[in-house]
Amino acid sequence: MNEWSDAESRVERAHELYDQGRWVEAAAELRAAIEVNPDNASWYFNLGMTLEAMEEYAPAVRAFKASLRLEPDDLETLNCLAVNLTRLGRFAESLKCYARIDRLDPSFEPSYCSRIITFTEMGRHEDAELMFYLARQITAECPACNFNIGDSFYLRGQYDRAIGCWKETLRLEPGRLQVNARIADAYWAKGMLDEALERYRAEMEFDGGDIETVLDAVELLMEMGRMEQAQGMLQKALAGHPDHAPANFYLGQIALMRNDLDLAEAQFAAVARLEPAFPGVRMNMARVMIGRSNMRQAVRLLRAEIRRHCDDPHILHQAGQLLLQAGRLKLANEALSRLVTLMPQDPQAQHDLAVSYFRLRKVDHGIRHCRKAIKLKPDYALALYNLAVAHRRLGQIRRARRYASRALLLAPRDKDICKLARNLRMPGLLLRLGGKFQPDKVISDLPN
Repeated sequence: MNEWSDAESRVERAHELYDQGRWVEAAAELRAAIEVNPDNASWYFNLGMTLEAMEEYAPAVRAFKASLRLEPDDLETLNCLAVNLTRLGRFAESLKCYARIDRLDPSFEPSYCSRIITFTEMGRHEDAELMFYLARQITAECPACNFNIGDSFYLRGQYDRAIGCWKETLRLEPGRLQVNARIADAYWAKGMLDEALERYRAEMEFDGGDIETVLDAVELLMEMGRMEQAQGMLQKALAGHPDHAPANFYLGQIALMRNDLDLAEAQFAAVARLEPAFPGVRMNMARVMIGRSNMRQAVRLLRAEIRRHCDDPHILHQAGQLLLQAGRLKLANEALSRLVTLMPQDPQAQHDLAVSYFRLRKVDHGIRHCRKAIKLKPDYALALYNLAVAHRRLGQIRRARRYASRALLLAPRDKDICKLARNLRMPGLLLRLGGKFQPDKVISDLPN
């Protein structure tokens, strides 16, 4: 008898722990109670809800299924099971749960609300919209339905409709979290940056502890060129979350942009200590080392980054560029060759590999990859420029003129292109006057 009473006490304790956000402890109390009485459906349900809060969706599914074995027709448990199956990408099983709910009670509105998410995740947006309207026939207003269908509109690029739905969510439930952040995302996608920033700030007023929203706002401020504000926002966030690796990383990036190498190094070192495998941390530390002309250390860091992320095109591209900057041409060529293997249809990858070959004085190889870049992207002014430079170095002036002319049409104000085109128009005159060609440089980027 005492054992059963103790189990009940554990469940009550679990409720208190759950309300305090101490979910691991709550789950432990529920599991202990279930060991004593494995025939209580509600305890399995509560365990499922606790595991869901912990984002442990597979164990949550098992808990909800255990609850349904005891109470097979419980609508709320079926709906929770469907939601967690959706989170695991097990859509067919999720839809079977919803179909079962429909057979038991087609007026159960929460299942339509949840199905909006499932169909959105599946890319079946028309079905998601149908679920929204079916739900409205049962319940006239539902903040969750508006929130969920807003995601569907956003993914379809229908930003105004998404914003309208999320504003309706706030009207129905003014304190709902993440709604202002969603509206900010949509404004950002529309190019309305000031409006987006205002909404991120509104979200932070609702939930000041959500550092992910802070990082979104920081990224927006960086895009707006407001580095000082972004840095201040990050430093304030890090006061409460000193061990948050992405926040430290962003602060390091901003410091690097502002040429504050000491602060940048300190932040990237903190990231490497907190999350040694964090993508890009060694890359950015290498930028610091290049800024200090410590090329040896920069190359060591870049090698390590490539080893850790040898299949990440973004990392390979950046590493290749920095290795070129550090003068390690062979290593740069190896990284960029790997990039082209991964992304053969990417014109920038082909062009960057061409630049590495040009720098290695393997002009024929460079020409081949430059031509591939232009085939993939005919209006690639930079590739046309470098191809013109290469043909000029080979003495193939007519070909060089042809590529330079095409580059000039695309970028008529670029100084390097204008200079090359001008020189190619009058080589004979320069020779007669005793002038000399100035060697045109191969460049990896055009100035703004």
